[in-house]
Amino acid sequence: MTHKEFKLTVKKDIMESAGYERQAVHYRVGDTMVVGETMFAMIQSGITGEIMTQEGFIRFDKYDFENEVAVTTVTVEYSTRKLGQRK
Repeated sequence: MTHKEFKLTVKKDIMESAGYERQAVHYRVGDTMVVGETMFAMIQSGITGEIMTQEGFIRFDKYDFENEVAVTTVTVEYSTRKLGQRK
């Protein structure tokens, strides 16, 4: 099984909305956010991303992040082996 992780660097503060008049900063400039392939494809195509938090939600788009993104490809392999026991 292989999947990719995208490490985005925050360019503008991303605020958390909890339904109150004031919003809290959830990600500050320079912080990193790691997202999967599906979320990255949405952001890249111009769709606004939304993630639920304990207090509410955060919304972001591709202009909230630096243009260059670090990508990590993770491969997980499952297999079985014999110990070599003799009966």
